[in-house]
Amino acid sequence: MATTTKEKSRSRWFNPNPSHGQSKKHDVGDCVVRACCKATDRDWDSVFTELCNIGLEIKAMPNDKLTYTEFCARNGFIHHKLTIKKGSKRPTVASFAKEHTEGTYILRVANHVVTCVDGYYYDTWDPGNCALYTYWEKA
Repeated sequence: MATTTKEKSRSRWFNPNPSHGQSKKHDVGDCVVRACCKATDRDWDSVFTELCNIGLEIKAMPNDKLTYTEFCARNGFIHHKLTIKKGSKRPTVASFAKEHTEGTYILRVANHVVTCVDGYYYDTWDPGNCALYTYWEKA
């Protein structure tokens, strides 16, 4: 009989929101703020304020792709596009984390943003099976 070993999850719970920091039950739709907090090692309020200021400047919501793309650029992140060959599957958050064991990355998946740091991804839930669309790397 063949034995299979289940790989340990690279998911780590993270919620810097000061009003819900330790609550696993309240979702406020702030994944962009949470991801940017982890990636820049800053507190929720300062990241939210910067995203709001950028949003006001470019006339977009704080969690809009245009806003967090500008946030990434201003904070020294390099944007990487994925090239997926026809017939191939996109990498998942878990497979990306497994292959990127050093560095800090902000990952965009469908309708969500998550941060990967040194091979682990941080969020309020496990998005490991989500397909990766693009990412930013901390320079």
